Amino acid sequence: MKRKIIVASLLILAGLASLYLRPVEEFTRSGSAMNTVIRMTIHARDDSPLDDAYNLLHELDASLSMYNPSSDISRINSLAGKAPFTPGSPFTIEAVNDAMRLYTLTGGIFNPLIGAVTRLWKINRQDNARPSTESLDIAAKLTDTKNITINGGTIYLESEGCILDLGGIAKGYASFKIAELLKNEGVKSAIIDLGGNIYAVGSKPDGSNWRIGVRNPLKPYGVPMLVVDVHDCAVVTSGNYERFKTVDGKKYSHFFDPRTGESVMSDLLSVTVITPDGSLADGLATAFMISGIDEALKILRGMNDAPGVVFITQEGITATSNLRDIITSSEGQITFAEVP
Repeated sequence: MKRKIIVASLLILAGLASLYLRPVEEFTRSGSAMNTVIRMTIHARDDSPLDDAYNLLHELDASLSMYNPSSDISRINSLAGKAPFTPGSPFTIEAVNDAMRLYTLTGGIFNPLIGAVTRLWKINRQDNARPSTESLDIAAKLTDTKNITINGGTIYLESEGCILDLGGIAKGYASFKIAELLKNEGVKSAIIDLGGNIYAVGSKPDGSNWRIGVRNPLKPYGVPMLVVDVHDCAVVTSGNYERFKTVDGKKYSHFFDPRTGESVMSDLLSVTVITPDGSLADGLATAFMISGIDEALKILRGMNDAPGVVFITQEGITATSNLRDIITSSEGQITFAEVP
């Protein structure tokens, strides 16, 4: 009996040794989730962390999606004005709290109750119409965050018609949670791409930083407008160059001011936010497309540790001063704005 135990132990040790002696290789997998195309590349001894990453991604999608009727978010919205709901996933409360943190940080420009407004606009339906002023006024009132109560493990929307919409941070939040999972599983080098929402895990296998291109909004499939060298952080871009609708010759973007319900189409073509916090990167990229550069810089200058931000307009590139050392190439001259 003792001999069998010894033999079994030796076999287990041999198996573990063979696992750790495997060379680190590159594994890539593509798919779809969160209404976008997904691509993840890891450097590891096997591809099992990708299985776990995709399982987590689909769990997050099933919890945070507005379009899945059984998701936590859909259940919360269906009970608006009726009853509190206890989410089945711990990620839901955390993501909602992240969204409320962004609401406070941006002075209400980022608003997780924007759903009543976005439902009216239906930006993906080219129906050649815009909502009436009266309907937008009603929808804007429903974005008042006094309507949301988070009490321990429950969430309650107090007015019927309120719609919780985490689309402005969901991919950023998901990328951060996946990055955490990969690091916990020993992955030291990876790129997570959730539809252009990038998270760089660690550095490249050779120890150098990841080089991430920021698209030229006027030529999105051409040479990047600039390149940043990063490690362990999110690089998230929002822009008005891909999704918009035209009504009576006027363009309307998919960015909406929750205070008025109106579509915002400013001179900003895109905003890219660079920071280790995926939710913060995603939410600020959305908020700054609504606020414009001046208001965005006021917000950034009020932060103790401001993220790096790139603003691209028809006139050129403005970047925050904390990006000076990581922008390695550019297709145009950059004006640097001082931030803490």
